[in-house]
Amino acid sequence: MYVELEHGRGAQPLYVQLANALQDHIELAKLSPGDPLPSETVLARENRLSRATVIKAFDTLADRGLVTRRQGKGTFVNARPMERLLPELTSFSQHVHGLGLSPRSELLAFERFAAADPARPASAFDLESVGAEPLVQIERLRHVNDRPVGVHRALIPEDVADRIGVTEPVAARESFSLYESMRSGGIFLSSGDESLRAINAGARDAELLGVDEGTALIEVVRASRDQNGRLIEVVRARYLGTEYLYHITFAPTHGETHEESNRSSHRTGGGLAAGHRMLGADERQ
Repeated sequence: MYVELEHGRGAQPLYVQLANALQDHIELAKLSPGDPLPSETVLARENRLSRATVIKAFDTLADRGLVTRRQGKGTFVNARPMERLLPELTSFSQHVHGLGLSPRSELLAFERFAAADPARPASAFDLESVGAEPLVQIERLRHVNDRPVGVHRALIPEDVADRIGVTEPVAARESFSLYESMRSGGIFLSSGDESLRAINAGARDAELLGVDEGTALIEVVRASRDQNGRLIEVVRARYLGTEYLYHITFAPTHGETHEESNRSSHRTGGGLAAGHRMLGADERQ
């Protein structure tokens, strides 16, 4: 694989140029997860580069999350992180299937909490004017193409769980979808509030996700309401930082000038449309 490289004053370092060219090759050639890249020896010979430069380019791609290096075997394309827009209230399974990937869930815990149970997790349910109600918590390890990507904890009212037939054996099914069960039971999610923040993996999450303690994670917290405005679900999900992309679209508020829009954006957040994506199989930045 020949790459046209710039030399001389002002040019980017050769390893950066090579890494960028390889990234373009991955994306434009639509390489699949697991596909190999040309070897260090081949790239060095065909581009008249030192092996050290090629190795540094591969390391750069690995830092971007695009490839995995396997000693003695080569450099292989990673699956890209999953992609989802913030306004969508789709299920994990539905979303992953839509990306052409294979989802799987592993039940970690299924617990029932009485209204006055001191072990009951704190959540947005505690702020509802109706007062405390019994809850069911479903904790699952989420996999994409048999790769653990997140720890997902969902709280729902106990009467909802009973109504839609969600029991521990049902939740233990690898293909179980809470949202599909809700829809089948006549419950439709109509709105939600979602926030996200960067955190470091604790010991338990790190073990479940197969990463080192302290690894960067994105924590997503969502409170969803049904068609009647009832709080129906509170989710706390922690995903690998390499699987998540947060994006903001800037747009002037209607009728504002550019300068007014900037001022209102700083003041109230107006003029910004925020969302996040979980990246899919052929995109890693």
